[in-house]
Amino acid sequence: MSSLLHALAYRIQEVGEELPVGQVATAADRLRTANGLLAWVMRASATAAPTPTLTAAGEHLDHAAGAMIAAREALTGYLVSIGLPRDAVPPPDKDWHAALAPAAPRRPAAEAGPPTLTHFWADRVDELTERSGSRPERGAESTVDLLHRCAKAVPDEDRARLRRELVAVDPAVGLALSAVAPAPLRFLAAELLGHPPSKEDLPSVRKEVLPRVRKLLPAVEEVVVDELLARACYAPPPERKADERTHPVDAAVTAAVLVGILLRATDREPDELAKVTEELRKAEERDAKEREEKERRG
Repeated sequence: MSSLLHALAYRIQEVGEELPVGQVATAADRLRTANGLLAWVMRASATAAPTPTLTAAGEHLDHAAGAMIAAREALTGYLVSIGLPRDAVPPPDKDWHAALAPAAPRRPAAEAGPPTLTHFWADRVDELTERSGSRPERGAESTVDLLHRCAKAVPDEDRARLRRELVAVDPAVGLALSAVAPAPLRFLAAELLGHPPSKEDLPSVRKEVLPRVRKLLPAVEEVVVDELLARACYAPPPERKADERTHPVDAAVTAAVLVGILLRATDREPDELAKVTEELRKAEERDAKEREEKERRG
């Protein structure tokens, strides 16, 4: 009877371990990451993102992981209830399980790495720069670092370097330029003009930056530049047909190039981007304090 109990305990323990808690938790985390990435993509393309649906799916996955953890606890409770605590069961032999994992039908396959959109991102960068070649395996690990690296390629109009920096990053890092670049873009436009930019300033800013954009991104459509500058100058966006959308890669890459061009136009070095960011933060804090003061007085 004792051997039967031990065999049952082993089987129950095996069932608990085979519950895909880790895979479900990983899927939920990747879904949240994809949800954020999709939100930026849809924002750049002026299309409503189905984020509520994706958020609900992530919550379902979280609940599923919780249910499986509860099931594991229930199995452990059952071992106790039949008079054989789990502590009394020898731990499974992880070595032979690992050795037989590829051939074991009930064991999950080795966890695959997260899916990437490398070709989608890099191929589009090649089209915009009209350059091609090797794609470095390692690049900037953060969007801020990528923005700084792109800014360094602008003064020398080094299109090949710009392309290398862009294709070397994960698509999520690159697409997030659409979120990081607009604030310094507005700040530098104000510094170039000597006052906060408005829609009346749009033609002069456009005249300043467009020829330089062309040298670095010869295949980018002018409407992409116009949309980004319109946002920076608080002007209405250019008119488009109902089915026309800005490619998200175009918007992200062009925003980074515009920041580099305006750094140069304001006689700033690329390494001063961190200083610009700090000045921008202080300016935002001042504006927030001024609004608070007005609200108190009002």
